[in-house]
Formats: sequence, C-alpha cells, structure tokens
Amino acid sequence: MRKKMENFWYYHKFKVIVAIFAIVFIILGWNFNDGEVSDLEIGYVIENHNFILEGEKFEEVKAEFESLIHDVDGDGENKDVLFTALMGQRIELEFGIGISHILLLDKEILSVFIDNPFFEPLDRYVEKYNIDISDFPEVRTVPYGTTEPKVYALPVKEMPLLLDIGLPEDFYFTIRFPKEKEKGDVMRVENAHIVLDYILDDGQKRK
Repeated sequence: MRKKMENFWYYHKFKVIVAIFAIVFIILGWNFNDGEVSDLEIGYVIENHNFILEGEKFEEVKAEFESLIHDVDGDGENKDVLFTALMGQRIELEFGIGISHILLLDKEILSVFIDNPFFEPLDRYVEKYNIDISDFPEVRTVPYGTTEPKVYALPVKEMPLLLDIGLPEDFYFTIRFPKEKEKGDVMRVENAHIVLDYILDDGQKRK
C-alpha cells in the first residue's frame, strides 16, 4: 500500500495540488473569470518575469485577432480578446479549472504541466509551417493516459508577431483542450486555433 501511495503521489501530485486549489476557490466563492466573458482569453505567465503586454503594437495585434475570430455569443456586438496576466494561485487555478484558451508559458511552468492531458496536440502546425523544433525537445511528450509522443507547445521564438508585442522569446504557445460539453468553450478554442494560424502565417511571410 505504501508503494502504491508513493507511486500515486509521484505521478499525480501536481493534479492533486491543482484540484485542492480549485476546490478552495469554489468553496470560498472567490471571484474569477471563467473564460466566458470574452470570445477568446489568452493567459500569459508573469511569475518571476518583468514584462507586461501593452502599448500601441499590442493594441494593433489584439484588434487584428478580434477581427479574425468568431463571435461566440452571437450577439453581433464587438468581438473581444482578453489578455490575462497569470501569477501565483491564478496559475494553479488555470490548470485546475481551465479558464484561458491560449496559454503562453515559460519553460518552468510548461515542464510542470505538459505531461498531463491538458493541452491540444499541435503537430499539424509543425508540419504545415515547417517549424524546426529540434532544439526544443521539451515541447514533445507522451502525457499520462496516452501512448504516442506529440507536440503540445510551440516556441514563441518562432513567432515574430508575439515577440513584437513584448513576449519573451523563451516562452511557449499552448492551447488547452476544450470542454466538449460546453459549446461556447469549444468555439473559443476554435478561435485559439484561428489566432495560431494567423501568427504562424505571419511568421512565414517574414522569412
């Protein structure tokens, strides 16, 4: 029994910690954005980093994203892309509940969570845009419950558009799995893929 407990903790400790944080947030009734106040939410880690996404170029890129994505609620009003800075318990909450649809992560956070079945595979973008990931072995893994290695993150270093708005080049672009039973969340994750295609197409045009 002790051996089983040790193995369980080794393989699932991060999921347990995240679940505890999520339960605490829910029980205490703390307010947080559930990812449904915008047509796409992009979370970016600022824990231990000294940057913030703002300025004229950032606003231009944000507006371009908003012009491309679907109007999820179908109300005909302006489409909205929300950028959310992530630090502290907000990071744990992201992986416990799933709020942002795009997550821009540093290597430390990526390495903690990439082995969990949380991110969508992005292999098709590697092939479509001929992205060289040979120097980034950390983006490919076999998450728990799967048997085939796939790419679950893309280096921001290969995305000049994101570098232009101030994102560090050692960050990674990920898309979380949609909540299949929630139509709005599925559409918002579709918007995440639209944005990724736009970013990578821009990078191709600059080469």
